[in-house]
Amino acid sequence: MKGRTLAAVLTVLLLLALAGQTVRWRDRLTASRLLANAETLARAADAGQIPRRAVADNLEPLRQAAALDPAEVGIPIARCSQYLLLSSPEPAEQTCLEALRLEPRSDAYVYLGRAQWMAGRKEEALRNFALAVRLDPGLIHVLPTGTSGAP
Repeated sequence: MKGRTLAAVLTVLLLLALAGQTVRWRDRLTASRLLANAETLARAADAGQIPRRAVADNLEPLRQAAALDPAEVGIPIARCSQYLLLSSPEPAEQTCLEALRLEPRSDAYVYLGRAQWMAGRKEEALRNFALAVRLDPGLIHVLPTGTSGAP
């Protein structure tokens, strides 16, 4: 009987673990869909296909995505880009810093530099552009006009 009891307890524990992983997977999938939709809308705004102010509608779905998948670095990076499109450098900088706490990525440094550049803090921006280019030299082509990526 001890063997059967142990097997039953282990089966219940495994089923609970599986249920927890299924919920986590569903949340991450939902967050990914919200992120993809926000990025599509942001690309359309950046290309001039829709008004830039329309990206403000992305902020709430991105907050929801962050709650569902707080470890996904793409979510704060997307929020940062939304704020940049809305010409809001302060919240853009904060969300870039949030992304960098999750994972130090070159694109996050570019966005951070753009937020600082927009806020008039050119020296800080140039340092972040330089760091981004050191991490990924191909990013030299996406820097704002008049910057070289080197302080």
